[in-house]
Amino acid sequence: MQLYVVDDDHQVVAANCFLLNAMGHDTRSWTSPEQFLAEVDPMQPAILLLDLAMPELDGLAVQQTLLARDATIAVILLTGHGDVAQAVSAMKQGAVDFLEKPVDAKRLASALAQAKLKVEQLVAQAQVRQLFEQLSAREREVVSLVAAGHTNKVIAEHLCVAVRTVEVHRASAMSKLQVGNMAELLNYWQQYQQ
Repeated sequence: MQLYVVDDDHQVVAANCFLLNAMGHDTRSWTSPEQFLAEVDPMQPAILLLDLAMPELDGLAVQQTLLARDATIAVILLTGHGDVAQAVSAMKQGAVDFLEKPVDAKRLASALAQAKLKVEQLVAQAQVRQLFEQLSAREREVVSLVAAGHTNKVIAEHLCVAVRTVEVHRASAMSKLQVGNMAELLNYWQQYQQ
């Protein structure tokens, strides 16, 4: 899996890349968060070691940008001086871990293992989003009402259509989503809503 390092300090980038390479990982690095965001493919599954305190665009802003792009990149934030409020904010935004510099190899290995699981989760969510994008607006509406626990009859009344029309939209949505039963449909809907 690709690992990215973004830090405005060239020496920190070199040290982290050396450590990651010694651990057997392939790395790419940037000293400019703006350049990183311009060059990286947000849909390429990866793990990002990201400096929190950078002059123009800090780590939390980079993390927010990746979230807005629905990136399949797990973030591990790094800081020279831990700030509890920033750590809490980062974790609420989905960061895998918050490590202090210099990075401890054992702690980094643990964070990387967690990040791999996070990447798998992000990839699965991206796949579900792609499937939902294939649905028509009406199919998506029917799925949302089914997920809310409504029967076909109630949905038909709500949408002012025939029950058969609801059944057709529901079947079409299940086919496009590649699900065979209601449990799978509800699971996908929950993932889509995240």
